[in-house]
Amino acid sequence: MANFSNFNFSAVTRLSASYCLSFLLLACNDQPVNEVLYQTHTDNGAYAADLSVYGQFAAVSSNQGVRFWDIKTGLPKYLWQHEPNQTNQVGIVKISFDNQLVLTADKQSFALWNINTGANKGYYKIDDANIVTAAVSKQGHFVALGLLNGKILHIDMQTGRRIEYLSHQDRISALEMSANGRYILSGDYAGKAILWDTQTAQSRFEFNHNGRISQLSLDNQARFAFTANSTNESWIWDLTTGKRYSQLNYIARQQIFTAVKFSNNGKLLATGAPNQKIKIWSVESGELIAEWPFDADHFAATVLDFAFSENDKLLSAETSFGALQTWELSF
Repeated sequence: MANFSNFNFSAVTRLSASYCLSFLLLACNDQPVNEVLYQTHTDNGAYAADLSVYGQFAAVSSNQGVRFWDIKTGLPKYLWQHEPNQTNQVGIVKISFDNQLVLTADKQSFALWNINTGANKGYYKIDDANIVTAAVSKQGHFVALGLLNGKILHIDMQTGRRIEYLSHQDRISALEMSANGRYILSGDYAGKAILWDTQTAQSRFEFNHNGRISQLSLDNQARFAFTANSTNESWIWDLTTGKRYSQLNYIARQQIFTAVKFSNNGKLLATGAPNQKIKIWSVESGELIAEWPFDADHFAATVLDFAFSENDKLLSAETSFGALQTWELSF
């Protein structure tokens, strides 16, 4: 299957109107999903979490450290800590696309961990500014760090080559990197999102919002990007042309997403927000298809990451409540 490791900006195939209409009709279904799996991953809430592609693994950071879970067995494989015998400060966890490495980061350091052995592959300190977001490529070859001072570091972990990307004029708020480490989509507090090439440090597309970029996402097959600000601008972009493809349609004046994921077929977008609701949108039309609650004990709990199964029939969510839930989609 093609993915971002190729990133050839192949032409986007638009969905048919009849397909979208059938989705809208199914949105009226009172039971759009059926829960098929529930796992408790921490009893006291999670700081951060990441699900592997297709949802085979989960990395969950809590006050005890970062636990790496095998979803199939329902058992934790490893417990990782930056500073043993100290309260865990890891606020960023990322699993590589090929399920080989996990990146963990706190404000001033990051580490890489081998998924097959659990061994630490390196621990690194950053002196420039606090780390606010990060990403790791396949095989841990490249690491990208978004810093509070507006700088992005792209590091070749094999050669030590380091690029400092300086095109953002304000603090970095969000960042995603293609699986092969070649392209980065980054957003800042000034409302600018940039898709840029790490080999040349040149921008390919710029997407401008009114106000801070609160969330962004890249489609694994290089068809789409999603960017949103902290009010009501939630846009999907065609990565072939750089033009806006659709906009999420909702009436709220303010909507902050905490997790966003494109389905593997590029037809759906899953979003989570601090309202105990998971929502599924049509990429083609931007219309809401379905929504349902997840398990939580307070209104502020939210989704930290999503994963669609390879055939898009299942959706998994790791939440700040400390639970993993998987649903079978009936639309």
